[in-house]
Parts: sequence; structure tokens; C-alpha cells
Amino acid sequence: MLPWGWVFLWLLGRQRTGGLSTAGCPTKKLLWTYSPGKEEEFVLFCHISGPWRSCFSHENQCSPTQSPKALPCRHQGDLAEVRWYRQHGDVGPLEEIAGGHPHITPNESMLYFRTPELAEPGTYICRARLRSAPRVDVPCCFKTVLDVRPQTEAPCNASAPHKQFLLLGTMGSIRCPRLGCQADSHRPEVTWYQNGKVLSGEKSDSILVDDIYDYHQGTYVCDYALSPNASSWIARAVVHVRTIVADTKFKPDIVYPTQDVLEVELGKPLTLHCAVRFGFQRDFNPVIRWYIKDADREWGFPTFQEKSIKSTFEEEVIECVVFLKEVTWRELGCKFVCFAQNSVGNVTQTIRLKEKRGGVLLYVLLGTASTLVGLLAAGVLVYTYWIEILLLCQIYQSKDETLGDKKEFDAFVSYAKQCASGSEAPSHVSEERLALNLFPEVLENKYGFTLCLLDRDVAPGGVYAEDIVNAIKKSRRGIFILSPNYINGPQVFELQAAVNLALSDQMLKLILIKFSSFQEPESLPPVVKKALRVLPTITWRGLKSVPSSSRFWAQVRYHMPMRHPRGRVGRWLGAILQTFSLERTRWIRNCCNELTV
Repeated sequence: MLPWGWVFLWLLGRQRTGGLSTAGCPTKKLLWTYSPGKEEEFVLFCHISGPWRSCFSHENQCSPTQSPKALPCRHQGDLAEVRWYRQHGDVGPLEEIAGGHPHITPNESMLYFRTPELAEPGTYICRARLRSAPRVDVPCCFKTVLDVRPQTEAPCNASAPHKQFLLLGTMGSIRCPRLGCQADSHRPEVTWYQNGKVLSGEKSDSILVDDIYDYHQGTYVCDYALSPNASSWIARAVVHVRTIVADTKFKPDIVYPTQDVLEVELGKPLTLHCAVRFGFQRDFNPVIRWYIKDADREWGFPTFQEKSIKSTFEEEVIECVVFLKEVTWRELGCKFVCFAQNSVGNVTQTIRLKEKRGGVLLYVLLGTASTLVGLLAAGVLVYTYWIEILLLCQIYQSKDETLGDKKEFDAFVSYAKQCASGSEAPSHVSEERLALNLFPEVLENKYGFTLCLLDRDVAPGGVYAEDIVNAIKKSRRGIFILSPNYINGPQVFELQAAVNLALSDQMLKLILIKFSSFQEPESLPPVVKKALRVLPTITWRGLKSVPSSSRFWAQVRYHMPMRHPRGRVGRWLGAILQTFSLERTRWIRNCCNELTV
């Protein structure tokens, strides 16, 4: 089967090249003179875009308004299916140049030669079709006769190299090799190409660049005639131009490793990385390696990997990697040194191996995590039970305010009376019920405070203003349940009188209960307006504040006078602990309800 396969491929190649006629192809003779033993490249162009109009049909002719000497309407960008062929001699068979050739590389409309010594003289033919004319299937071709010769005479000192550099931001020139040795009177006209495109404005043996930028980098080709005769050979030279910056004046910079100690595990393999930043140098010859040093000697690693991980105009970062199959006690006593050098100088970075203590690190992490969790939990508890904590501190640190003050009541309660026609909904607590039922039930019956309620504790028949002032004078605190009815009703006089008395009686402190939202009327006395802004205010939150274990009652107790009889310390503590328990249960239940919703 294998011989038949070769026959099939041979017949296919014959079919593809047998129908190709090169009789009408425009021809150009090129001479490649190379210097033996030096790196040099060569390139051929597919000159379909030249002045040969036979490649174009009548549909592709120029418009009547164009000059007869102008280039054809089609250009090299319209070429498609470009194929390259090689012919030995004038009548030899055509051989297609495929992409797998080791020394010749076709790239669209160009053909690159990599090794001068292996380049074969002969005829090279490119054949292409027009991409922009789908109705026309006219094959076009171009023939290049190439002669390759080694340079026999000694090279001239003025000859330009095939690799040239341009310094960014400055002025420079690109010179055609081998033309610098000729006298000015014998220098021919030169045709320049940059990356395959002709530079129509350049005809001398050098290109002057006033301000060098990145786009000046590329592959340049210069063609010039060896004699004035039009049928003579054309010499071609290829110049690779690279735009560069000025050579660095600094030593290399080791960017990794930066630490002096590396923790490792005994018995495990180890990989050491060393990344070094080298500044640009035209003759770049970097040195980077690892070596080991102990008390007696030093030695380098026999094998390592070196690769470039970053390359720009101004710098290049190279990494050197070495491997240890196993870390032993011997390596723990050595120093590992990364060495880097350029033409300016050298630098080193030394690291020492240290055994990793996994257990200690684990305990440290667990301890730190536990401490953070504990602090977080303590913060949440303090934030949630701040009032209860303050009450507990008052029991042990505050003095008994009721001793020797000759006061009869702990607090005077002021509220707006409900209209006789009003009815209270089962799910609603009025301010009158709060004052007459809930305050006595919680503050008097449960916590032992004595309250002064005007309807209950002041005998009727007296003067209203005098009764109010006397009741407030007998009280240590004044509790005022504020609402729209209160602010706009006659009970606001009680708040005004209490504020005036508190200015002269330091034992009297006022507590505001915001029962519902209200808007301050214009007729409100100025002393009351100021009191609403500076006095402590506790918000009533409806049915959530009714239970005696709610935060509302804890806040009220916090502002009530501190009583300290020894026989009641146990009962106080029990009440506070009960408040903590009930409050915690209620808080958890509310959180669960919110999550469920």
C-alpha cells in the first residue's frame, strides 16, 4: 500500500503543477551575496502588483480618468491562494514549496530563506488569484531567478550589518549592507521595502529617521542594480531593524525570592524559584544560577530550568528554577544563593531552609480564631444587653438615692386622659392604660417603686396648679407620656411645671416616654421645646413593650432612682437574671420569625 500512496501523491503534484504555464510570467533576476558563517536571511516578494497588466481582465482595468502610467487598479492586498514553486533550470519540473520545508518558509505573498549555505539557486515562481474579483478566475504569476553566491572578497569596514538598532526618541538611519564601500559617484538607486511594502520616497542607500518610534521596527529590504543595463541582475539585502532604549546602567534586580528564610517539610520535594529583572543591553548576555554554600565549600546545581517570563523594550525578567528530590537535615544547615550578573555587576539573594512546625502553627491559628469568635460574641452580648449590664452595675456601685431626701414618691406620672367616648381596641394600648395599669403593675408591684398618679394619690378639691406642683416636688422622677393629645392638651402644663422645678431641684430628674409621633405646635412654651430636645427619651413600641421583660421597662428602670436596701439584694439580682433570660428568649424568637418571613 505504501508504494501506491507515493504514486498517488506524485500524480496529485503533477496535476497541480502540470497546468501551470510560466511563459507569460514577468521575470526578475535577483542576486544574494552572503557572508559565510554569519546569520543572514533573504526574502522574495510576489510582485503581482507591479506594472504587468496582463494579469488583469477587462473588468479589472483602470477607469478612463486614470493616467496610463499609473499602477493597475488591483493591488497586492487583493491576492488570494498564493502558491510558491521552485524550478531547477529553465525547463526542469516545477516543485511546490510547502510550509514544512526546513529552510524556506512561505508566508502569504513572501518567501523567507533562513540559511544561506542551504539556499538553492534557481527559478522561484509565485502564482495567485484575485480575491476582489469573484467573477474572474485569472491566474497571475511572477518569476524570480535567484542566484546565491558567497562573498569572496574581504568585507568592507563601512558595510552596514544585517541587524541594526534604532534608539527610541532619537535620530537614526537604516543603511543598506555592502553599499557603504562604494564611492558616491557609483552608488546606484535603491528600492526600499518595509515588511513587504515599498517605500516610494526612499531611493538612496540609507533611510534617515528624524524621530524614532516603535513602528520603525521590522524587516527592511533594499534592491539595487549591479549595472546600468536594465537586463542585469538586481542585488538584494535584508536588514532586520529593532527599536531599542539606551543600555542600562544598573545591576540586575532579584525580584524573587525576597525573604531570607523559607519554611519546608522534611522528606518532601522542594522547588526553588529565582526571578531576576535585567535592564536592556544591546549585547545582552545575562547570567543567573543557584548554588549551595555551607561552612566548608560551595557548589552549583547540575541541572536547572531557565526561561524568560517577561520581555519588553526596557527590561527582561528571567527565572531560574531548581529542584530538590527530598529535603533532609543536611539541607537545613546550608545556604541557598541565587546569583545574577550582567555587564554592569552582580547581585545575590541568600535564603536558609527552616523546618515547618505545623502543630504550633495550627494551635496559634485555632487560638486566634477562638479569641476573635469570643470577642465577637462578647460584643454582641454587650450590645444586646447593654441596659441590663448598666442596671447590674448600679446595684453594686451606685448609692441609695432615697436616703434622706424627704421625698414621698419615686416618680410622678403625667399622661393625657382618654375621651369618654373613645374605645380601646384589644390590640392597642392607650396612654391612659399605660399610666394607670401597666406602670403600677410593673414598677410598683414587681420592682417596688412608688408612683404618684394624680387621680389616685392626690385628693380632689384642691387647686389644679398647686396640686401638680406639690406632687412633683414630692417625687424624685417625673415620667411624661408624650402624644399628640398630650402636646396639644392642657397636660402640657405639667411638663412645663416639672421643667421649671427641675432647674432648682437637682434631685428631680425628668423622663420622656414617646408614646406616639407628634408635631410640636407653635404655641408650645420655649422651656418645653428645649426640654424635648435635651431630656432622655424612651420610645414605646406598642405590644412589643408590654411584657415586663421587654427592653422598654429595662430602660425605664435604668432612669429610675437607685434603691439599695440590703435585704432586697437577692430579689434584685433574681429579677435582673430573670430579665436576661426572658430577653434572650424573646430575641431568639424574633430572629427566627424574621428568618421565616
